[in-house]
Amino acid sequence: MPLEARAIESPAALAAAAKGQNFTNPSDLGDGYRRLYGEATSSSSYGGYGGNENNFEKFKYYYDLPNGWTADTINKTEKSTNGTDTKWSNPKLPAEKVYCVSLTGYNRLKEDRQELLGDLALSDYNLQDAIVGADTFQVSEREAYGLTYVDFDLTGYFGAIFACVTVYGGRLYALFSIVPESVLEKDEAQGRRLRESFGVISKDDEQTQYDLEFYKRS
Repeated sequence: MPLEARAIESPAALAAAAKGQNFTNPSDLGDGYRRLYGEATSSSSYGGYGGNENNFEKFKYYYDLPNGWTADTINKTEKSTNGTDTKWSNPKLPAEKVYCVSLTGYNRLKEDRQELLGDLALSDYNLQDAIVGADTFQVSEREAYGLTYVDFDLTGYFGAIFACVTVYGGRLYALFSIVPESVLEKDEAQGRRLRESFGVISKDDEQTQYDLEFYKRS
């Protein structure tokens, strides 16, 4: 299946796949990758990887992982300060990783798209350094199922960061795919794929309102 066809799927297709009899999380895509579903848990939940094998209704987003990558434990600071919800890395090169951030209090994307990344860098020193040290900084947008996804490509001494930001249901979601300089030539396409596979699972108005009330109480 071409990348464009697998990048962001319809909520109905995702639900049908995830509710299948043999569903596991992450689920095997059959092409050397798995798909992870995340819950966007509250700041009181940390130490895991934000997934649940049995209840698809809890899932808020998804993205692809290379086979063999492992889940990193998220500590309390990462969860409460940065909003890190899931994080996976290459066990052979831990600096090569992908992680998702989710924060409450966002009803819409900022008009100044670069400020979106600046906001996320306020509590992420590595991202601050990458933004300052980037040789190239590109911003683009794409639409999928009623949502706007803003993509950021940063390259520099650190290698490359392929990021994606969107807002849905009062939350900001951001995915960061990190490719170190030592493997950039070999793994750039893979890093882009992880970013472009990222999607938020939109729901009906009733479910969205329930989620908003839940996060207010969290």
